[in-house]
Amino acid sequence: MDQLKALIVDDMRLIRTELRHLLSEYPDIKVVGEAANVDNAFQLVSKLKPDVVFLDIYLPGQSGFDFLDNLDVEFKVIFISSFYDKYSEEAQKYKPVDFLMKPINKQKLSKAIQKLHEIYRLNQESTNNI
Repeated sequence: MDQLKALIVDDMRLIRTELRHLLSEYPDIKVVGEAANVDNAFQLVSKLKPDVVFLDIYLPGQSGFDFLDNLDVEFKVIFISSFYDKYSEEAQKYKPVDFLMKPINKQKLSKAIQKLHEIYRLNQESTNNI
């Protein structure tokens, strides 16, 4: 499998730094950018074309949901939030790979990455069978 390009979108620099550090343990995931708000995320998505976006839901100005509602670009989403109970039901309509609570647990991140790889593996197999 090729290296997957990841974008981290979170208004908290500490969370972005922590997640970038945790993802550095996965040689098949390359963090290609970070954004602190939806406006920056829009610019980076069109420029960098990530395979996966680690997306906070509660962002200043517009939410992560607003971000997803206004895109026509395809990528997988892993939500990161401190408010799972509040947002989990609405988040499901975006078919996320996973939903990680802050602070990010290393084992749960590992499971999310495994799910991500499984989705891409299945997509590759279905493409190869056409």
